[in-house]
Amino acid sequence: WKALGLKAGRRVLDVPCGAGRHALELARRGALVLGVDKTAAYLKAARKAGARQPRARFVQGDMRRLPFNGEFDAAMNLWTSFGYFARFSDDLKVLKGVARALKPGGRFLIDVRDLAAVRRQSVHRYWDWRADGAYVLQDAHLIEGRDPVIVNEWTVIHPGKKPVKARFILRGYDKPRLYAALRKAGLAPVRSWNSFRADRRPSGRLIVLARKS
Repeated sequence: WKALGLKAGRRVLDVPCGAGRHALELARRGALVLGVDKTAAYLKAARKAGARQPRARFVQGDMRRLPFNGEFDAAMNLWTSFGYFARFSDDLKVLKGVARALKPGGRFLIDVRDLAAVRRQSVHRYWDWRADGAYVLQDAHLIEGRDPVIVNEWTVIHPGKKPVKARFILRGYDKPRLYAALRKAGLAPVRSWNSFRADRRPSGRLIVLARKS
């Protein structure tokens, strides 16, 4: 809220919005939020959660093809919701669409997994527990090169059920690479953080605030 310079009545674009947890919190504080996501199940959950929140709307769409032009005071892309497309050019389409959607001087907050932190990690395999009782084995490895990517392989284990496996690739962004992509899209980086934690303890995140130039 502070980083984006928000006040009641400011218009915010949340893309992709997922199940709406960030959008609904900003709407609760008085912002007018539009959430865009391609996944129908997420939008259904967001609309259900925001049924009594008139300041938040949710629409289905591809974030590479945002149809807005100078309509928003701020935009956000949070919790590693960027970098999953097969080509860097698609990532750039997202950033250019965000820049086009913002008013002059509008702010953009993006949060990704920090490639620099991934490179420093000595352990890339670990177990996690989910609220539904499942255990998740997350195994990641980094492929370097001109376009570095993090290959993630997840195994989800529900007691008494057959394990479910999933594999996805995340484009790696460290601070110099993300700053360069933002500038190429017309978004000028302002500052960055490496954690959402109040104590500023590093958490492997790369959170960047940029402004439409």
